[in-house]
Amino acid sequence: VATMTDTMDNTDKSLAEQKKELGNKAFASKNYEEAIALYTEAIKCEPNNHVYFSNRAASYGSISKWDSSASDAKKCIELDPTFVKGYYRLATAQIELNDL
Repeated sequence: VATMTDTMDNTDKSLAEQKKELGNKAFASKNYEEAIALYTEAIKCEPNNHVYFSNRAASYGSISKWDSSASDAKKCIELDPTFVKGYYRLATAQIELNDL
């Protein structure tokens, strides 16, 4: 039996995934600011999803906002230390920031 909390959680996850997919389309079209806004909305719906932080880190990196990219990459790694892309995003940002 699904509880009200379960239903809300599923709704939030579904909305988050929709925002992520729209963010992915914006990113693919090189609309990085729009992608960042959409990934931010996804994060608000589901703040423990490491992929959303990874995607937003990539978007920030694409417009050379390396501090923000590094911050999101660190959060991605914190949420899932086995997700290799998080380390790649962090390393890229640190190289650009000369912060190795």
